[in-house]
Amino acid sequence: MNLRRTLPLLASIGALAFGLDATAAPDVQVSGFATAGAAYTRSDDLEFARVGIDAPGGNRVDTGPDSVLGVQLGWQFGHGSGAVLQVVTRETQRGDYTPRPALAFLSHALTPALTVRAGRLRSPFFMLSETADINYSQPWVRPPVEVYGLNPFADMDGIDLLHRSRIGESFIELHPYFGSSRIPVIGGGRAHLRQLRGLTMTAEHDEFSFSASHAEAELSVIRTSQSYKDLIDTWQISPELQGRLSGKGAQASFSSIGMQWDNGHWRVIAELARLRADAFVNSATGAYVMVGRRFGTLMPYVGAARQRQDAPLADPALADSRGSAAALAVFNRSRNQAQRSITLGARWDLTPQAAIKAELSHIDTESGAHGTFIARGNPFVPGLDDRDINLLSVSVDVVF
Repeated sequence: MNLRRTLPLLASIGALAFGLDATAAPDVQVSGFATAGAAYTRSDDLEFARVGIDAPGGNRVDTGPDSVLGVQLGWQFGHGSGAVLQVVTRETQRGDYTPRPALAFLSHALTPALTVRAGRLRSPFFMLSETADINYSQPWVRPPVEVYGLNPFADMDGIDLLHRSRIGESFIELHPYFGSSRIPVIGGGRAHLRQLRGLTMTAEHDEFSFSASHAEAELSVIRTSQSYKDLIDTWQISPELQGRLSGKGAQASFSSIGMQWDNGHWRVIAELARLRADAFVNSATGAYVMVGRRFGTLMPYVGAARQRQDAPLADPALADSRGSAAALAVFNRSRNQAQRSITLGARWDLTPQAAIKAELSHIDTESGAHGTFIARGNPFVPGLDDRDINLLSVSVDVVF
């Protein structure tokens, strides 16, 4: 966490929370979640990765993308004040499993309808952001990467407000937020969102729920991998063009809308998201729809998803030589996640706290794109795009 910026916020709300009733004994709640997952593909030169979340595995069977363990502590101090600490361990972009605080915030209910929180919070970019790590709460093995791979900044250090109101039979929640976020870059480096500000709105009515979100930030992506350095040196990329591939100060925005319908038998989920950036990453749009039908404790489901590239991270016209143009095309291809997929799967609820899931996805990466796959060797070699790949995924999810 960015302690220099976060501690004053925590201290302010902490003083308010503890000052209300210094003699009240806190009510402590402990909970947790875990997933043991595996993904398998027969490709010899590409390996699956939840881009921006985990490191690509070295074997055809990879347990890194979906396996996770989390423990959460919650304290209630009385008078609407509380604190949450959630520590999660899963494979990182660096390939390790170092535990990290995914949540660490203080909260206080200013009114029955309005709550302020400060510290490390989930970034509410998607409809399912709040439970993205708790795989048991999701119908599938993982949220569709065509959408959830667009924005890997899962948490932020900052402050937010939650305002919940009732209009007739509907519930509306407004969620403005401000902060910053940073993540490692696969292979080496770091990405950073500064001056992150956004607003999320959710609505619930009977069997339906709806979500809409928009956020803007200053984006930095510093690449330090050896393969990136070799690309720059080998093709003698100009400093101007390098400034489009790696650096600071780009402007980025992210928008999403989603809906769910669940009547106890049928479940339908759909979401659309769009990323815009003027440097360092591709601008892209993703969408998915999933339909599931419950038969007792078994729910088969089918889903379709697509991500398309709207603009490359750097215009090939900026290249100052034929060699640098070729290098830029290869670099764009390695960062382009455009693909289509069809998924068939099933979820079996063993107990109210455990589920087994299995799904088979047929993925078609588009021309000029690696999709959500990483090259097993040099990521900048040609010929790795426009593939048909089958991905088998299984998981055991529990909550406790």
